Amino acid sequence: MITTPTNNIITLDTIEEKSIKYISLLDFCKANDLKYSYYESKEKFEITYKNNKLYFSPLSSYMKINSKSYHMLYPTLFKNNVIFVPVITFYKILEKEKLPTQLLNAGDKHIKALTNIYNINDITINNKKNGISIILNTSEHFPQKNIATSISREGWLNITIINGSVDSLGIKKSQLSYPIIKSHTIQSNQSAQISFLCKNKVDDISIISNKRNIEILLSTQQNSNSKKIQEIRKKWIIDTIVIDAGHGGKDPGAIGINKLQEKTVALDIARQLGKMLERNLNVKVVYTRDKDVFIPLWKRTQIANNSGGDIFISIHANSTSKSSKIKGFETFLLRVGKTDDAIDVAKRENSVIALEDNSYQYANLSDAKLIVATMAQNSAMKASEDLADIIQQQMSKKIQSKDRGVKQAGFQVLVGASMPNVLVEVGFLSNPSEASQLGKAKHRREIAKALYNAIEEFRLKYEKE
Repeated sequence: MITTPTNNIITLDTIEEKSIKYISLLDFCKANDLKYSYYESKEKFEITYKNNKLYFSPLSSYMKINSKSYHMLYPTLFKNNVIFVPVITFYKILEKEKLPTQLLNAGDKHIKALTNIYNINDITINNKKNGISIILNTSEHFPQKNIATSISREGWLNITIINGSVDSLGIKKSQLSYPIIKSHTIQSNQSAQISFLCKNKVDDISIISNKRNIEILLSTQQNSNSKKIQEIRKKWIIDTIVIDAGHGGKDPGAIGINKLQEKTVALDIARQLGKMLERNLNVKVVYTRDKDVFIPLWKRTQIANNSGGDIFISIHANSTSKSSKIKGFETFLLRVGKTDDAIDVAKRENSVIALEDNSYQYANLSDAKLIVATMAQNSAMKASEDLADIIQQQMSKKIQSKDRGVKQAGFQVLVGASMPNVLVEVGFLSNPSEASQLGKAKHRREIAKALYNAIEEFRLKYEKE
């Protein structure tokens, strides 16, 4: 019998032979989720355990870990085509080889053992424009208050993590990247310490603790201006995503031939996208609206800027009176539309202004005022283009429809957004099949997944650069 692990503790049944307790290697593999094979011609049982190969033979008292042989004192048993190993010596050998398991106790009929005892596994080091990113890959979340850093005169960066258990072999095997030239680990009962020798002077340290990793950002460019250091640090990460669900409240947007309203489609996709981002990327999500309310176009951009957003994505569904056969998805950037189709889409999306009060004056995007209106966006234009391209690529993978490409048009909702910003039209409500698809929760979820994948890819590309 195998008991499902609780808090990394597994329970395995034992059998007894000549007063020696044995466990089944098959049960051991299943409990630890290990790959295994039995080669009948060679009478060898092979287990893959943390990049190590373990070998056993029926009725033999020897086992091998990679090329090293160990004597288990007692021979293995072979019952019903399954190899059984002597518990005590077997676990002592595993612990000697620093494999992530530990025998807790051996009772009359079963044993209890810790499995996957390490929660700090290995490291990834990335060189960035103004410093270094050291990522500790973890199997659980560590609160930031439980992480402390210090730097010695010799240049050793010490990271102490309360309740951390470090896989020293995993750290040792991880590839280092200059100016990080050495690593060292110390394990105590209450904490783990990982140290790195850095050849460059470290000016500033920032810690970001996520669900599956701890990222240590080191500024190595000497700079006495602390404000500039903070600005550099902020550019390293994308941690605030602004999601704008088009239309809402008294403004239904486009209405499909199946009476499906654009505002409903946009809001559902926006909410699903936001949940995916919060759950998997550990970022802050800001919604311009998270329910069926009317928000003026100018206020949506204001919300994005006031929140310190790093990406602004406006979600819409398309419609046209030209032909019910027209379908597909497209992503728009803020520039004067160069095609009739792009201009028509911009006119429709901007028509919501008629529902607003007259207290806000919008620029006429068909004239030279566009240059002034988009000045704040010029620095983000290249990033916006990259984001739009990635969105189209990811949508193509998830959605069985026409890729209508990246286009340019004068959308008021994007005016003044001082971060990478795009407007996505996820499909045509005027197309019967596409309207039917957009009415299905599963299809809207696939769109949200595509947008999530695009933001994740864009974020990795942007932070790496």
